[in-house]
Amino acid sequence: MEGGYGMQGGFSNGSGPNLSASVEAKATGAGKQVFTTGEAARLCNLSQQTIIRCFDSGRLRGYRVPGSRTRRIPRGELIRFMKGHHMPLDALGESETVMLLVENEQETVEDIERIAQTIGGYSMHVATNAYEAGVLTAKLEPEVLVINLRLPDLDVAAVCRSVRIANGETGTRVMLLANKFRSEEMKQYEAIGVKYFIRKPLQMNEFSEVLRSAVNI
Repeated sequence: MEGGYGMQGGFSNGSGPNLSASVEAKATGAGKQVFTTGEAARLCNLSQQTIIRCFDSGRLRGYRVPGSRTRRIPRGELIRFMKGHHMPLDALGESETVMLLVENEQETVEDIERIAQTIGGYSMHVATNAYEAGVLTAKLEPEVLVINLRLPDLDVAAVCRSVRIANGETGTRVMLLANKFRSEEMKQYEAIGVKYFIRKPLQMNEFSEVLRSAVNI
C-alpha cells in the first residue's frame, strides 16, 4: 500500500508529550510539494483506491517513482483536482481563488457573482472603471481576470500585459467580454496569451463551463 495512514488522534503514554499536534501537522499539506496517494486520499476525504483509480485513468496526473510502481502527485495537480471537484483547500493551506471582474454593467456583475457563488471557492472583487482596474489588478494579482472589453477609457491590452497570463497550471486566466469580437482584435489578444472570449448577453451555463475549464486546466 502506498503512503501509510497517520493516526487520527493523539495519545500520551504518561511519560512523553502528547503527539496530537505533530500528527495533525503531518495530516495537512501546507507547504508540501509532492504527495503520496495515501496523503492525497486524506486531503480529498476519499479512499486511497479511489485516488489510485483517478491517477491510473489520467483524471489525477502525476508520475511514478523510477524503478517502482509508487505513484506521486505534484501539489499543483492535486490543487487542480480538488478545485475541479469543489473540495476545500484548507488542509493545503490554500485560500480561495481570487477573481477580479472589470465591469460597469450591474446586470453582468450580478450574473457573474451568482455563478461564482454557485461554483464556490472564489473570492470575487469588482472594478467599475479604468482606475480601479489598474489598482486592484496590481494589489490582488488575481488568478482569474474577467474584463469588459468595451469599458470606457480602459487600455485592456495594458491590463493584460500587467499580469502573467497563464500558460498551463499557473498564472492569471484572462477572459474578455463583449457583445461582438472583431477577428483582428481577437488575434491581437491571442498574441499576448488571452484564450477566452465570451459574448454578451452572458449565458450562465456557458460562462460557468468556461470558468471551470479555465481554472481546472
